[in-house]
Amino acid sequence: MAQRVTVRERIDPAITASLFANYRSSADAVMELVDNAIDSRLKGSALNVLLQVHASYFVIETRGGEGMGPAELERHYLRWGGSPKRGRNLLGQYGQGGKAAIGHLGTSFTVEASRPGDEMAWRFADADYRDRTKLKTYELKTVVKRVPLEEGFVRIRIDGVDRRVDPRRLGARLSDTYRPLIVGALLKMSINGVRVEALPINFQEEHRFAVRAAGTTIRGWYGLAEPEGRGVDYVPGLRCYKLGRLIAGGEFFGHPNAVQVSGMARLVGEIDLAPVPLMMNKSDFARDGAEWTAVEHRMHALLAPIAKRLAEDELAPPPASALKTAEQVRRLLSQVLRLTEREEAFSGLAAARTPAAQAREPSTGRHAAQLESPPAPPRLPTADEQKRRGFGQVVVRPLDPAIRSQTVIEREVTTVVINSRHPLFLKRGGDIWYQLETAAREVFKSFEGASIGEYDRRVNEVILLAFQLRARRRQARSRRSEAQLPLIS
Repeated sequence: MAQRVTVRERIDPAITASLFANYRSSADAVMELVDNAIDSRLKGSALNVLLQVHASYFVIETRGGEGMGPAELERHYLRWGGSPKRGRNLLGQYGQGGKAAIGHLGTSFTVEASRPGDEMAWRFADADYRDRTKLKTYELKTVVKRVPLEEGFVRIRIDGVDRRVDPRRLGARLSDTYRPLIVGALLKMSINGVRVEALPINFQEEHRFAVRAAGTTIRGWYGLAEPEGRGVDYVPGLRCYKLGRLIAGGEFFGHPNAVQVSGMARLVGEIDLAPVPLMMNKSDFARDGAEWTAVEHRMHALLAPIAKRLAEDELAPPPASALKTAEQVRRLLSQVLRLTEREEAFSGLAAARTPAAQAREPSTGRHAAQLESPPAPPRLPTADEQKRRGFGQVVVRPLDPAIRSQTVIEREVTTVVINSRHPLFLKRGGDIWYQLETAAREVFKSFEGASIGEYDRRVNEVILLAFQLRARRRQARSRRSEAQLPLIS
């Protein structure tokens, strides 16, 4: 008869030390502690989170939540991997985030906590928390409660901080991450006594929605971002939250993104995906689950009309005035290049030399010419090719907002494309001086062997000569008008 053998799982306490490094930055660790505070919120009351950031210590104090007593501290807070939140709709699910965050930030800690209605608070401390050779045992001591009797309270002080925590950057992250909770006055936060305000989002349209997906109601809004109100950190697409905490941004739910369709750069919005599970480190949603699939399918259908509209907006031509200005810029640029004897810089014909012609050209002389002067003029068209004299083209078209301009070859003609969606174009209204500078930048950008200083000098030379030409024309028109006045009288 076979002998019965029993085996059991065990855990090495040293594995908890590896969780201390499970953060990309100190701000991520701080937000893990804030997440725990948010999970303690009581329905119908605001939560206050006070942060103190100093070079050697860090304090997070939560007032107005559930708090903790001796039972909660032992069964919930000090239990690795065993969280009462699992199965509940809360941010914390794995019973390790807050404890690991403390170890990430510093070497020791002190915790004080009490529940609403408790007359006293309980305190325990660890002077060498990063020593993970064995699981810890703590003795609770009663201390004076720091808040009114009816408030729940948790205060965590971390000493021996050896991670850099920048209060300004941390404030910006908190403002960005918990924006809906701050806007709704459900969460009040401060850093070293300075109130954390909600991140502003500027938009022209707002469409609120409440749709069924993943067995519950998903709420949020979408609209069009204000073109001039988008800062350097603007990310197009919907911001996806879980219970008011930002998890992922720039989501298009299966529609083309802003790189694929530049008009989608104006799509903005917020949505709370409470039923969708998170990755352990809250870096993203679990996108391979049934909940995410159901939400993505429903949101794709909801956003279809505005996505179609933005795709059509991308194809809409720029204002007629901007197109007219582009032709004026082409003529003015051609005159300036003639004056500077740089006609070849923006030649109308852009056909490449044939391999045979390149083979006949001496390699040493060709290389030396590229270093000492601008590239030689392109070849002339053959009898079978369309002949074009003069200079290249300057056109205005919508491109991705991050692109100022591009040089392309269209029907063998060098063409500078000025982006009508670039923020500077919109700010300046596509005026003649903006378009001229942009076109000149593109023309001289293609010169081989030119240094940055030479490039800058050439662009500046074009702008100054163009100013002089325009001034002379105005003076000439003024003299002609004055000469005609006696005839009119």
